[in-house]
Amino acid sequence: MESNKLFAETPPFKLFIRAALPGAIAMLASMLYDTADGILVGRYLGQESFGAVTIAVPLVILCFAIADLIGVGASAVIAVEHGKKNHQTANNIFTIAFIMLITTGVISGIFFFFFAPNVLALMGAQGKIAEQGTIYLRVWTLFLPVMCISYAVDNFLKICGKIRRSTSIAFISAILGTVLEYYFLGVLGLSVEYAALGYCISITFSSLYGVWPFIGNKQILKFVKPHFNWTHIREIFVNGFPIFMQNISSRIYSLLMNAALLTLGGDIAIASYGVLLYSGGLIQPLIYGQADAMQPAVGYNWGAKKKNRVLAIEKYIFSTGIIIGIFAFCVSFFFSEFLVKLYLPDGTQELLNIAIPAMRIHAFIFIFSWITMCTESLAIALKQTKISNLLSIFMALIFPISSLLILKPFGLDALWYVSVVSNILSALLSVGCLIHIYRKYFTSVDKDDVGAASDASQEEDAELTDAALATSELSSPEDHLDPESISRAQ
Repeated sequence: MESNKLFAETPPFKLFIRAALPGAIAMLASMLYDTADGILVGRYLGQESFGAVTIAVPLVILCFAIADLIGVGASAVIAVEHGKKNHQTANNIFTIAFIMLITTGVISGIFFFFFAPNVLALMGAQGKIAEQGTIYLRVWTLFLPVMCISYAVDNFLKICGKIRRSTSIAFISAILGTVLEYYFLGVLGLSVEYAALGYCISITFSSLYGVWPFIGNKQILKFVKPHFNWTHIREIFVNGFPIFMQNISSRIYSLLMNAALLTLGGDIAIASYGVLLYSGGLIQPLIYGQADAMQPAVGYNWGAKKKNRVLAIEKYIFSTGIIIGIFAFCVSFFFSEFLVKLYLPDGTQELLNIAIPAMRIHAFIFIFSWITMCTESLAIALKQTKISNLLSIFMALIFPISSLLILKPFGLDALWYVSVVSNILSALLSVGCLIHIYRKYFTSVDKDDVGAASDASQEEDAELTDAALATSELSSPEDHLDPESISRAQ
């Protein structure tokens, strides 16, 4: 297998360049579109619409959380079944997954179409924020059945060897969405529902572009007459549950944070928070993307018992993470006014007085967030599910919500420190997990040894490492923790 040779024999630095850069760039493409979306809404529709989009997006991501669970979980199970040569079982799970994804989109779409005003009211949205948020959300619901497919189709393409097509999905969505949104808002001068429409059309088109190769059953994965088996459905949910928990946890925090901001600062506070999320969304994917893209290489060498190569690869991952983090801190801290005005050029002085100091406070998260992201990626690659689940739950739910509850009584200014405090706590927990992993698995590694396993050992583990590789390759940055989730979890 050619990828095995790449992961086993390519020098770590060259391997890092070949594998990590495409993953980070693909993730960046998606996030550049999210940034363009924020800039276009802020520039052409103003801070009220910007606030409405900020408060509605977490609800959209909640709709996608279950789809993400199905997509990631099914892909992992399919990869294992293919490793076992159970192709009929893999095809059945593939078919069931598509049915579940479309059903999820239909049910969540119907719910949020009719109950969007009630949900936004529970979050504290009022007036134009609630009105425009409802309109924005309802446009999304019309496309959900097709858009939910996007959370699995790129994984399915990887299993079939369509790597380039899988990667191109992010670029197609980003370019098409930006062009449509600029045309709707900047050229035609249309309202907030067309911001949602441009986004939805781009994702829908990229979903259909991804599904097209499977039409006619010409790929490794084929549609078959579905046989619903509780064991298979359970496996899908078990394998996708960690990602679901991370997505759901970050959404719960975002909803609580939005509610607290509305209570203490109103529409201006929500708009300021939106600027922080959009600006952070440019940096977090670079860190997450380069670490996540190296999971197949780390997982393969771990399975091949080449621990020295694992350590060598991780050194590049962590080193790149800290470089990106420091750079992001400097840009966010020293160019905070420029970033705020980039999104809201017509923002009031009151908004600038809140958003600029908030941006400088928020900049400190970049000094710490890379540690947790890289550690979690390492734990996933080494199949340390308890550690990865622990990190995801504490990073996305327990630390942020605890910090929010403690700091909220001190007023609006204190809320901007919530992300900083939670990221510091997550970093400390990550360091503890790293020490545990190193002491348990790497203390016996001979630093002078090349770490190569014996030929006999490699042959014995070949089947297992191939299955691990296939599963690891499913953890691309665009597969789970969609771009909004990554940025908004901070």
